[in-house]
Amino acid sequence: MYINSRDNDVFLKRLTATVEANLSNEKFGVNELAEKIGLNRSQIHRKLKSICNKSGSQFIREIRLEKARNLLNDGKLTVSEIAYNVGFGSPSYFIKCFHEKYGYSPGEAQKHIEDLDLKRNTELNVITQEKGILRGKKKNRLVVQLLFTLLLIVLISATFFLSTKSSLFSNFNHSDKEISILVLPVTNLTQGGDYQYFAEGIREDLLNNLYWITSLRVISRTTGEQFRESNLSVEEIAKQVNARYVLESSMRVVDKNMRIVVQLIDSKTDDHIWSASYDKELNDILGLQDEIALQVASKIKTKLSVKERQRIEKISTSNPKAYEYFLQARFLHNKTTSELRSGFDKAGVENCIKYYELAIAEDENFAEAYAELALANFNLTAWRFIPTRDGFIKAHQLSLKALQIDPDCAMAHAVLAAYNIWGIRNFEVGRKEYETAIRLNPHFATVRQGYAQLLMITGPIEEARKQVNYAINLEPNFWLVQNLNSWIYYFEEKYDEALLACTLAYDYNPNFSSNHWLFVLNYAKLGEGEKMKEKLKGIARMYSGTDDYESCIEKAYREEGIDGLFKCLIDINKNNPIKVEGMNGHPFFIAWWNAIIGNDDEAIYYLEQTVAAERKPYHYFNLICTNPDFKRLYNNPRFINVVDQIGLTPYFKK
Repeated sequence: MYINSRDNDVFLKRLTATVEANLSNEKFGVNELAEKIGLNRSQIHRKLKSICNKSGSQFIREIRLEKARNLLNDGKLTVSEIAYNVGFGSPSYFIKCFHEKYGYSPGEAQKHIEDLDLKRNTELNVITQEKGILRGKKKNRLVVQLLFTLLLIVLISATFFLSTKSSLFSNFNHSDKEISILVLPVTNLTQGGDYQYFAEGIREDLLNNLYWITSLRVISRTTGEQFRESNLSVEEIAKQVNARYVLESSMRVVDKNMRIVVQLIDSKTDDHIWSASYDKELNDILGLQDEIALQVASKIKTKLSVKERQRIEKISTSNPKAYEYFLQARFLHNKTTSELRSGFDKAGVENCIKYYELAIAEDENFAEAYAELALANFNLTAWRFIPTRDGFIKAHQLSLKALQIDPDCAMAHAVLAAYNIWGIRNFEVGRKEYETAIRLNPHFATVRQGYAQLLMITGPIEEARKQVNYAINLEPNFWLVQNLNSWIYYFEEKYDEALLACTLAYDYNPNFSSNHWLFVLNYAKLGEGEKMKEKLKGIARMYSGTDDYESCIEKAYREEGIDGLFKCLIDINKNNPIKVEGMNGHPFFIAWWNAIIGNDDEAIYYLEQTVAAERKPYHYFNLICTNPDFKRLYNNPRFINVVDQIGLTPYFKK
């Protein structure tokens, strides 16, 4: 509670006005506020603590959230637009903070206000009626009734607050006892020379060692990468990813000698609980990351099993040259991925393969090099740069070689899982490989994501939900994980949550066609015909490059509403296809749109045509046993035959 002194009031008003003047600047934090006010960070912290018992970061965040709530009540902007307008760099972090403060999601804000207004109006009507009835009676009786009514409102509000903990945010709620860490990118202070691959390699190997600790939640490398150039404080970064500890480090190379400085920070108290510097020759860094990982584990008092310690202390190669080639290869491999991780550079992948092969030539027992080389070949195949058969077979052989050397190589198990699922459609072997990879490395975000995708094929969807929640904890800002999150909500028939998740995915990557269809489908399920119509027009315009489809979409909606829009989609697929999934004329999409509007015979016919088609969109077709849009066909013998023909009978439950 604020102290009602004039000086404090003036001080708070000045701070508030300064924050509001810089509201849309996501980099405006306590340091910037202190500079504008003419005080240092510590002075602001002490003054705010004494006045309102809040930190500077909390004070700024609450002003942002209050402004966001006002904008949400206006209803003119989307959740994501509001997040950026009030200075949140990440819509997912904004949603988390909003929910923590108000007890409901931003998407529920208008409904919440409307419910409160309705309650207030109802109570006012009751009070007005009671005033008429009680006119002439003693005043204290009215006071008692009013107090009772207010108490009832408080109880209803408290019940509402406690019951609104949406499953969308369950993956963000971690207990204070949980130990979690974010390893920030290594700052390369080297003057001249190209040693960035060393800096990246040190960090990645350190992360890989920390991943072995099952009691520690380790934020993924790619999530940490987003803060490479960030001006946010450690406390603010940690809050965005929900991490208790942050590890910072720097590296400087001079004349083939390297100094590494590391410091471990407790974001909850802002204490530097450990720091150290290491001086090494470049050809003598083997085992350094293991030493740092063990020190980190000791300082944050996490429990290490005997096997976990053995895994951390295990050195993958004793050959410095092989290790250097490996670091160069992995650095290049990571760089081949686009910034959004929505594509691969073929030349870059082929270049990294050369260095993996050099590492193996130096040390033929280098299991990690075989596993990463397997992944590179799998990626070339997955992105259709080389023939499917060639890439998958090579990835399979290299993974087996890695496991022959090291049966506990999580990456090799992950590649084998993907090969079995997408290469030869052996879902059960793929499941076992994913489960093994997760047992070996519980914090392997890509494996959690892949396993969730498998569970969307085989079920149960409840298990897919658990896996994607885990992936979100590790990579909350990755568009593909949020897209997967949205699809799973759609399969759970939780359309409000699905819409919010696909909005997040869209903000991170607006060019993914699958996400556009999530908007279309969820708008349809929620009865938002106008929004569905506009989204369809946008998709048609984006992928056809013309406005030619707008009139038929408008006409279809005007005449038959949402069903008319699906009929329009069917017509586009049959008679005037566009080069985008959902409109490209493939029989699967004609089947899907017919199933949604209840044209069972047409839906079955085009599913049968999909079975016969040379190319099948398996990323959708595999899901017919779990996608609720096909439920109405489950008792149809022809549908059951389709399920059997594509090998899904073991997973088909009516």
